[in-house]
Amino acid sequence: MTIRENWALPMARIEEYLQGLEPARQIAEARYAVGGCEICLQPLEESKIGSYAFPRTLVTFSGEEEAVTCFHRQFMIRFLTLGG
Repeated sequence: MTIRENWALPMARIEEYLQGLEPARQIAEARYAVGGCEICLQPLEESKIGSYAFPRTLVTFSGEEEAVTCFHRQFMIRFLTLGG
């Protein structure tokens, strides 16, 4: 299973989160594994609205369906809340 999403977050912030997760391990540059889910990060060009610029990162979750679904849910809860 693969899920690709364009997030309005800097790649460094996502990497900081992943590096702080005990079950996560870095497997290559901008690539992490959490159980049966692999997370790939790719920086994208900033989005601009007027004088405001927003960072963009393409986040790809791939692997076993159950692992991808579970980690994707955890990721969304982390970054869709005010604490993200």
